[in-house]
Amino acid sequence: MRRLVAIIALAGAAALAGSGCKKSEAATRESQELFAATCSRCHGADGAGGLPLWEAGPSPQDFRDHAFQRARTDEQLKQTIKNGKGTGMPAFGALLTDEQVAMLVVQVRSFDTEGRR
Repeated sequence: MRRLVAIIALAGAAALAGSGCKKSEAATRESQELFAATCSRCHGADGAGGLPLWEAGPSPQDFRDHAFQRARTDEQLKQTIKNGKGTGMPAFGALLTDEQVAMLVVQVRSFDTEGRR
């Protein structure tokens, strides 16, 4: 059943992405739960980022930053989730399916409130 929900959510997200809409309308309860379980520890439940995890370390990205959102493609976000980034962002490619990575990209995009205007 959970797999079916994921497929339906991805189909809806793909349809919205195909029409140019990558905003919070595509975020689902499942993508929110996945973000909460996987990403919120560093990026915050609201996607606002946070303090560095260690002294002089990088700050987790604020996904509410419209300039950040505009500067990255969905494919770039997928690659960062899968492969990590430097010492601050671990790779999740071995832990997440491609469908889950796509759901996280939709969720990350949902934090861009300026882009929804």
